[in-house]
Amino acid sequence: MSGTRLSRRRFLTVVATTAVAGVASGQEKTFEFAGSVSGWQGRSPKAIADETNPTLRLVAGQKYVVSWENVDGEPHNFAIENESGEVLKETEVVSEKGGVQTVEFTAKPGMATYFSQVNPETMRGKIVVRQPTTTATQTTNGTAGTTNGTVGTNGTTGTTETTATETTTTGTEPSATTDETPATETTTGDTANDGGQPGVGLLAALGSLAGLAYLLRRRGD
Repeated sequence: MSGTRLSRRRFLTVVATTAVAGVASGQEKTFEFAGSVSGWQGRSPKAIADETNPTLRLVAGQKYVVSWENVDGEPHNFAIENESGEVLKETEVVSEKGGVQTVEFTAKPGMATYFSQVNPETMRGKIVVRQPTTTATQTTNGTAGTTNGTVGTNGTTGTTETTATETTTTGTEPSATTDETPATETTTGDTANDGGQPGVGLLAALGSLAGLAYLLRRRGD
């Protein structure tokens, strides 16, 4: 597998176009280097600028472009290998000073090192590949932008408690008035010395009348 060799003008055009695309997508997808026996000198993005053999931090599944310029006139190429030393990507050698080359690849788990196969000791840097992450937007209490269910209030939930007041009406019952007049028992008849037994007074009266009649008869005789 080989990279693409470009003129310097074409190289600058490709770098500029790729950088604009990277900014539009919100990610830097292009790495630019100067290649020499002393190492890969980072040019862009800013995170690797002026660093020698900087670590490339990639996202799995993302496409990247490496553009580099031969600045010392020595033969160099660009290659990627995994942790086992297996070459995953390699380009042809560029020997002329000012020669430029671009390499396109997709980041994959297992990529560990980028290097020049001509000068692997000095022109070697690390690759770190991470899995893409998804950021979730959380909605609290079913209302976006609302904290604790109260619009415009942070951290405070207004709670209104209504206390039911129970009114107990006690009925006033009119006092029961008992107009009871003790019954007066009237006993007809002679109650004298009757011992409280009926008929005794009557018998006494009859006996008196009989005695009186007897006296009257004797007087008439």
